[in-house]
Amino acid sequence: MAFVEFEKVSKIYHTGAVEIPALRDATFQVEKGEICVIVGASGAGKTTLLNILAALDKPTGGSVILDGMDLAKIK
Repeated sequence: MAFVEFEKVSKIYHTGAVEIPALRDATFQVEKGEICVIVGASGAGKTTLLNILAALDKPTGGSVILDGMDLAKIK
């Protein structure tokens, strides 16, 4: 099992009736001790991904496992 697992993670923000997709089916794994770099254009979802990984925000869909713990189960 990987230290970090993102499985089909999506995040949609709502502004009135408008839906703004910040992440679409992001899937990756990072092994313990592995170095990972997150790069992308402005608006690509880098900050959203890190906020979800830090449990500061919840994904709209998918699952995030950090060191064997499903972040959706954290209150």
